Amino acid sequence: MPFRLSEDEIPDEKPHQDSDFLEWAIHEKGLSSRTIAFELGVEVSRVTVHAERLGVLRPWRHEPTLRRLYVEEGLSADEIAARDEFDCSPVTVRKGLARFDLIDGDPDEITYGRLDELGSESPAPTA
Repeated sequence: MPFRLSEDEIPDEKPHQDSDFLEWAIHEKGLSSRTIAFELGVEVSRVTVHAERLGVLRPWRHEPTLRRLYVEEGLSADEIAARDEFDCSPVTVRKGLARFDLIDGDPDEITYGRLDELGSESPAPTA
């Protein structure tokens, strides 16, 4: 018996292979692959492999998710990257936002920056 999902929300046949169900469970419900696997009574790898193959994981590449979080909910790239389902840096989120024209900029030009560009001051040597 599922704990976080009702029987009505789970497709009858192979829910771990259903892209609509996985997208809804991961992006709308905010459930992890581990939680979904527990709810369905399958191995975590079954959910993860199918979610990767179907493009459901990697929410920073999912335009509706980025649009919902950035435009509708008003979260910053830092706040989006800090969410549990996003296992990436704020720069990766900014690249996704730029790729879908949600922010200005070329996604290929958004970088982490280089240490030598951060400042010319070096710490004084200690004796």
